Amino acid sequence: MTAISVARRRLPVGRLVLVAIAVGLVLAGFATGALPANRWEPFLLASTWTFLGRGLIVTLLIGGTSLVASLVIGIPLGIARASLTGPVALVVRGWVELVRATPILAILIVIFLGLSRLGLDLEAVQAAIVGLTLYNSAVLAEVVRAGIRSISRGEVEAARSLGLTFAQTMRLVILPQALARMAPAIVSQLITLIKDTSLLFILGGQELVGFGRSFFNFYGNLLETYIVLGAIFFAICYPLSRVARRLEAGQPAGERIVVSGEADQLATATSAR
Repeated sequence: MTAISVARRRLPVGRLVLVAIAVGLVLAGFATGALPANRWEPFLLASTWTFLGRGLIVTLLIGGTSLVASLVIGIPLGIARASLTGPVALVVRGWVELVRATPILAILIVIFLGLSRLGLDLEAVQAAIVGLTLYNSAVLAEVVRAGIRSISRGEVEAARSLGLTFAQTMRLVILPQALARMAPAIVSQLITLIKDTSLLFILGGQELVGFGRSFFNFYGNLLETYIVLGAIFFAICYPLSRVARRLEAGQPAGERIVVSGEADQLATATSAR
């Protein structure tokens, strides 16, 4: 029996243990009175789920829009990071590193308040999309850079020897392979992006957490509401994490993308083959 088959056998057991722990904590809460049954009664109403569903739609809308916009901006930035040299490359690198090193909450607040002082008033949802796009485009730029650097130099040289231009080589040879290798990292970043949408309530916006706050302010069941909100986020993010793991497991070890200082080492080792 291989190590992989053993790991696959352990996965269902691990999930069952997590579910058992969660159920045990909830039952303990009921038994000790920390989670009174009457505070759960609002969740038996269809109107409750209609209300929270509206917030969930906003959350998914912000996450999906921000991811698409981040890819549109991040792919060219990643290409520039991997290909350019000289002062322009330093500017691009400086921008990417500055944005990545800045807390996402600070970016959201600066955009929401700063743009209004410049005469550009954005609604909270719009500011959140702009801020999340700005931050995640910088993160995805590093993912793209690592993906491009992981492609063997021999393939690039072969494409150029056939008379392909840089743009044609990037579009027809490099990016298709790089995007396939980047898929697990992109899915993982989507998970982070969905969770980061919960920061919108700080700007006064209404997404899933914002709707949840209105809900528990009305019913007075703060702890119970946050448990339900956590379960909703888990129901969204856990399947995505499984998808990311499956995508990563289907890739050879030498083709997996590492978004860190190790990316250059990975690219060098792969190109040397």
